[in-house]
Amino acid sequence: MTQPQLAAPETGRKRRRFGIVGGLGMVMLIALGSLGLLWAIGALLIVSDPLKEADAIVLLSGGDDQRWTEAAKLYQQKIAPVIILTETDQTIGDTSTPYNLLVENNISALGVPKGDIFFTQTVSETTVDESHSVLTYLQDKGYQSCVIVTDPFHTFRTRLIFRDTFRGSGIQVAVHSVQGHWYRSTTWFLSARGWQATISELASLFGYGVGLRW
Repeated sequence: MTQPQLAAPETGRKRRRFGIVGGLGMVMLIALGSLGLLWAIGALLIVSDPLKEADAIVLLSGGDDQRWTEAAKLYQQKIAPVIILTETDQTIGDTSTPYNLLVENNISALGVPKGDIFFTQTVSETTVDESHSVLTYLQDKGYQSCVIVTDPFHTFRTRLIFRDTFRGSGIQVAVHSVQGHWYRSTTWFLSARGWQATISELASLFGYGVGLRW
C-alpha cells in the first residue's frame, strides 16, 4: 500500500495566500456593490428641473433655513416675482409662534419684500395636500407656471405628486433642489439624519405608490 503524499509546505502557503486574497477580493466586491446601491438610492431621490422664469416660486413647508435661503436666492435672481408659502398649522417648538410667520420673517430678512410673499388659503399637512392647495392658489391668481423649492431628498416624490395633481391644468411645474444642501447622493449614508431622511422618504414614496396620500 502506498502512503498518501503530503503537500509541500510552500504549496500550502500559496494556497492560503490565494484564499486570503480571494476572500479580500470578495469582500471588496460586496463593499463596492453595497456602496453603489447606496449611491443609486440617493441619486434616485434627487431630481432638479432646469430653471426657467415662472410666475411664482413655491416654498414647501417643513424645511429649515436652507430652503428659505434658496427661495430668496431664486427671487433675487428674478426667477419669479412672488414667493408662495404653503399654509400649515405648525408652531415652533413648544411656543405658539406659527411656523410660517418665522419663515416669512426670515425670507423678508433675506431681501424679499413681505408684499411679495403670499400663503395658500387652505392648511396642508402632507405634500399631497400642498400640491392641491398650490394648484388652487395658482388657478385663482391665473398663474401659468411655478418653481417648487424643497430639500434634495424630497424632490423626486414632490415632482411625482405635483405632476399628478397638475395634470390637465395647463400649469407648468418645475421642481428645484436646494443647492449646497447637506444631503448628497454620495454621502447621505454617512450620517444618522441621512438614513432617517432616506428611509422616511422611501417609505412615503412607497405609500404614495400604493395609493396612500400622505
